Order: sequence, then C-alpha cells, then structure tokens
Amino acid sequence: MKGNGTDADETISLKLAAQKDGKWSKVAEIPLTFVKIPPLGAGTKVYEGQAECKGNEGKPYTVKVRVTTVNGRIALLEDNGTEIPGYIDESFWLGGDVMGAEGMPKKLKGKTLEEVLKARTTPSDKEEEKVDAISGATLSSDAVKYAVIDALRSKPLREGTGEIAPPTFQSSRQVAPNGKINHIFVTMKAPEGTVIHYTTDGSEPTEDSPTPSQDPIFHEDFGADLRARSETYPDGRVILLKAAAFQDGKRSETVTGRYVFANPNPKHSYELGQFSGKAEGITARVEFESPNFDQKYYLTKIRLDDVSEKTYAAFLPELFSQIYLKQGVEGVTPISGHEEESRKVIAAVQAALHEGFVAAEPVITITPKQGNYSNDDKVTVEITCATEEAEIYYVVDNSNDITGGRLSDFEKHKVLYEKPLTLTIENPQGGTLYIRAAAKTGQKNWSPTARKDLPFVKAVGKEAFEVNGSKYGTWKEAVSALEKAGSGEIILRDDVELQEKDVFPSVSCTIRSGDERKCKIKGGVMEAKADIAFENVVYDVRRIYGNGHSVTIGTDVETTFSFMKRSIFAGVAYDAEEKEITANPVISVESGKFALYGSGSGGTTLKGNVEIRVKGTAEAEVAGAYMNSTVDGKVTVTVEDQASLSEFLGEQNKGNAKELELILMGSPKLDGRTFRGTVNGTPKGTLNLRQASLSPEQAEKFKDFAEILKADSPAAEENLLTKPAVEAETEAMEKEKAAEEAVAIEKMIAESVSNFSDPEESDFL
Repeated sequence: MKGNGTDADETISLKLAAQKDGKWSKVAEIPLTFVKIPPLGAGTKVYEGQAECKGNEGKPYTVKVRVTTVNGRIALLEDNGTEIPGYIDESFWLGGDVMGAEGMPKKLKGKTLEEVLKARTTPSDKEEEKVDAISGATLSSDAVKYAVIDALRSKPLREGTGEIAPPTFQSSRQVAPNGKINHIFVTMKAPEGTVIHYTTDGSEPTEDSPTPSQDPIFHEDFGADLRARSETYPDGRVILLKAAAFQDGKRSETVTGRYVFANPNPKHSYELGQFSGKAEGITARVEFESPNFDQKYYLTKIRLDDVSEKTYAAFLPELFSQIYLKQGVEGVTPISGHEEESRKVIAAVQAALHEGFVAAEPVITITPKQGNYSNDDKVTVEITCATEEAEIYYVVDNSNDITGGRLSDFEKHKVLYEKPLTLTIENPQGGTLYIRAAAKTGQKNWSPTARKDLPFVKAVGKEAFEVNGSKYGTWKEAVSALEKAGSGEIILRDDVELQEKDVFPSVSCTIRSGDERKCKIKGGVMEAKADIAFENVVYDVRRIYGNGHSVTIGTDVETTFSFMKRSIFAGVAYDAEEKEITANPVISVESGKFALYGSGSGGTTLKGNVEIRVKGTAEAEVAGAYMNSTVDGKVTVTVEDQASLSEFLGEQNKGNAKELELILMGSPKLDGRTFRGTVNGTPKGTLNLRQASLSPEQAEKFKDFAEILKADSPAAEENLLTKPAVEAETEAMEKEKAAEEAVAIEKMIAESVSNFSDPEESDFL
C-alpha cells in the first residue's frame, strides 16, 4: 500500500471485521500512517522526541531522546531526561544499558529515518523480530525507536554546517557549592578518530584549544575538570563550556554546557526533595539537594513540562544558569530577545521554589571567638536569621548533664531567642556546651539547624606547674619562667588542657609529670619554637609542627585513644608565614602511638636532613614527605627491634624527598599492609635490611624502593622468623586490633557528632 504521493504524511484507516455463519463481528479500525521520507540534507541537525513505554510492571512512562544527525544520518542518540517510575523497569533501562554506549545509540547510529522505521525492535519471542533491540529490554528499546522517529519527524531545534558528529558531555551534576575543594568533572566523548578541543571562557574552540584531561578520580574518563576557585569568584560563577570535534580538516558543531558554582541563598533555605509549581500555563519542577551532606541545600535541577521545554528551548539553559547561580529568581535578568517568555518561565519557577522555601539557617555568633575557653570564661552568644519575620528557637546542652550520647529533644526543650546569651561551663572539670538553633516562618517546616560547640578546658590547681622549684597556676606563667631561665623542665602536677592561644616555650625544654602520678597534657594543633621532649606523661596533643626543631617522646609516655594517631611533623604548617625553612631536625619516639612526617604539611619545603627514630615500645606510621610538601635533603627513618611500624610511605601523593632511607634493625613489628618507597610512580629510596631479622613474608611487604640492601651473613639468615612464628604474631596482632576496634566503636557511639536538618533529630553528640 502506498501513500498519495504528496509531501505530507498520510494516515488512512484500516477497517477489519470477521464473518462466520453469516454473522459479522464488530468492525475494528486501525489507523496507519505513511511517513513522508525527506531527502537527506547536508549539515548537522538536532532534534528532540518522545514515545510512551507501557513498562514491565504496569507503570507507563515517557522515553525522551535527543537526536543529532549529520547529513541525514544519526550521529548521536542521547537520553533527554527519561524518568523511570519503577525498580523493575529501571533495572531493564539501566541493567540492559538501553541508552549506554553499546545500547540503542550504537544500534541506531548511522541510520536514516527510513531505516529507523524498518528497525526491528518489536517485543517478541522471535529473535529475528527484535534484532535491533537490546536483549532482555525490548519494551524500552521499542519505545526508544519510536521516540527517535518522533524526533526525526519534528522540526529541528537547531541546524548547523558541521560535517562530523559533535562531542557529548556527561557529568554527575550541573550545580556544585562554591567551595575551595569543589569541582565538576565533565566527561567528553566523540566519534572514534576525532579529537575534541574545548574552551571555558565562552570563545569558540579551535585546534589550538585544550584537549580533554584525565579524570582525577575515575581515570578511564577524559574531559574538563572545572574548579570553583572561590577565592577569585567569592560570589560563585557560571562556566560556559564549549567543545567541538575535529578530524582531517573537518569540524563538528560546537556543543555548549553551562556549569554553576553557587553559594547558598542568603535569605532563606530549602527543603530536601522535589517540588512543583505552576504559573502562566507553565509547570516547573525543582529539586533541592545537599551536595556536601552538610545541611546546606541547593537548587540543583529545574525542569519544565514537555511542551514548555520545547517551546522555550532556545533560551532555557542561559536562564536556568542564572537561577542556579542566584539560588532563586531574585535578581535574575530576562534573556534578551525573549523577555516576555523569560518572565513567564521565572514566574513558574518561583511558584515551585516557594513550595520548598523554609527559613534560612540561623547564624550563631560567638564572642570572643576561640577554639576553646578557660574554665571560668564567660562567652556571649548572639543568634540571627536572614529570613524576615522568622522566629528563632535555641537549646543549650551541657556535656556534664548528658547521658547515652544524645543531646536533648529540641522540640521539648526549645526556648524562643529574644536577646544575646552569656554562657560558661560551671564545672571545674571542664566540658562542652552544645548550642543548637533553628528558625520557622508561619506553618513552614524548620530551617536547617545551626550548631556551635563551646569547649571549656579543665581548671588546674594553683600549683599545677613547677619550673626550677617554683609553682605556677597557669601554663603561660610556667612558660614565661622557663624562657627566663633559658632552658629546663616544666613539671606537671595536675592534668592540663592547653588552650588554642597557648604556646610551647621558645627555649629547649622537657615536659614531664611530677612524682605523684602521671599527668595528662592535652592540646590541639601546636607549634614547636625550640627542641622539645615529653617524658612520663599521658600525651593527648593532636598535632605538633616541629618547625625544624627536634621533638622527642620518651620511654614512659602514654597516648590516649584516637582513631587518628597523634601527628608530629618535622616541618611547618601549610598556612605558615614562612613556607620554606632550613634545619636538620630529629623526631624520636620510644613509646605511644604516633603518625610521623619528615616534612611539613602541604605546599611547604624543609631544606636539610631529617632523622626519624622509632624504638622501644613505640608504634608509628611514617611518611617521608607529606602530600605536596618537599624535603630538600635526606630523610632517614630507623625502626629498631620490638618497635612497631604500622605504615611507611616514603613519598605520599605529590610529596617529594630528595633522598630516602628506611633502616630496619632486629625484628620490629610490621602490623600494617602499606610499606612503599613512593606512591608517585617511580621507585624511590633505599630499604636497608642489613641489620634486620625478617621473615620472607615480612620482607615481601615492602614495595617501590629503588634499592634494597639485605644481610649477607649466615647469622642473619638464622635469625629470620619462622613461618609458625609469623602466623602466631599475625594472630596476636589481629586479636589486639579486633579488641581496639571494639573499644573504638563503643567510644565512637558515645562521642559521635552528627547534624540533622530536623531539630528533633539533631540530638546526637
């Protein structure tokens, strides 16, 4: 049967009826459409189409596609926002990889409209009837076929003169928080044999523009790694990514994507989830997410109804990128040439946004602002909210009154905030005050919960410190007395918790307990100003930067439990004023559990030789050069008999040590899995086993050393651990580790700190 020969499609009705014994059935009427096949045109065209899929679990859904043709043949087939309603159909769609690289895009590539019409994707038990379908997913494959037909029969969204297929962009997100570490990696793909070039400044790509780089996380992908750079763009920014494919003098059309780094809306917050609104005959759907899982909710997706998406396709990407950047419609400018249509779309989006509005997260301001406070300090707390007419409620919990590791129920104990608070701990043993605040407007849900923790240190006695026979009641007085003496000891006669403002002496000193008992010294991040040693103390200093000075941990030091070992760096902190120093420091530990670094932290340089000594009962993980730091000299690490080495990395990622040597003496314990000269690629450093007595299994743990020096004498061979001994040692270590993990889990539950958007749930320490 043929059409009428005109340029238009023709639809006819086929009527069918059955006769038996002179009786006729009802007439069935089937419409048949004969599609006008246009001649293959030159250049590139982009279409959008859709078709219904009845689904495998009785939940119909709409398959949406975008089709790019070059000279009339399909060059690119992409999913255009298909939403699957059920798990079973999603498993066919995703598990069958219907729209993956090897799915329907590959099956239909190169076909014309006429050839797609003839493609065999009909659900059937006969393989020959579904040869162009994805095996096991013929329902969705058939729907893709008809969506492509719908697209190719529609008016193209845009046309160009490109002679090869353009690249495709793929990214897990289009909107990201405007933070220092945030980035969006956009994967780029193009036909085999072509080369992609791209720009990020809005200019047209040329063959001199950059080519895709390797994904820093998923190394098999290549594309553009877009960075927030919040220092340069504090108000956020829209990155206009443009790319084109090139091959043998031919060029594709330019593909454009807009990616946004945004700050939270300053005047209000959003609820997690999807919300819809309607205005001016347009339905908009928006989605709010917390990309960093930090209670800060961002507008990350905007979609319009299908008709509006097509009608306003010419300007929606530019308009939506503005809304993403503003995280709302206030201040958004209508697109030039589409002013009236832009206002209609903005009104619909505003209606959807309003459904998800809640009050802004309150801001808790602390005066004075410190890392921790003296036991008798009084702290002023002020709470504000940027949302007009919002009521603020707060709760203050004292760690000394909390049992079971949970904060109080916010709803039951909330107090209306009316004026600034004055708080103190009122306990000589110290503790922490937990402040939570949330806001509401009318009948709306709660805002995200703001929280501040105020740690107060333990009070000490009037004679807590002794220097040269004199007693002092504060750390500052003791340090001042020691500096006047030129060197000496600070003797602890009480447990002491150092404040953020406290400093170590600027002259060499030893810190130890008196004769009465072993005292604890607790602190956060500290910096050595001279050589410093610790003896006979319970050590709970989270981190020390040696600043080129020597740091010594004596034989009778205990370290408190921590998931992360207490850290000691030979060099300076990443934010130090002088990022390059010259020194030859020694880090020596004889007891306790530590993480030791021969360098400073990221981006710093230590010029000189560094010695790290692990001996006695000490357990340490060691790195010669920390990430992005440099030691312009030799790092020598010595681990003596019976000490424990739980990890060794001569060079961590992008760390650099000019020379490295790891020396093992006797039979140190090796209770970890990672013992490598470098993780920067090329083997580095010397592993010196000449004085070691290791089993073959232990020796095999060491990797990526440029040189290995082994013992030559028969005596050394006789001292090697036997296999049963290794197994016994391993079993003992596993039991010890299991016991530590059990304690760790118990402590974690008791001390965990979690934040929730619902103040009723924000009750864990």
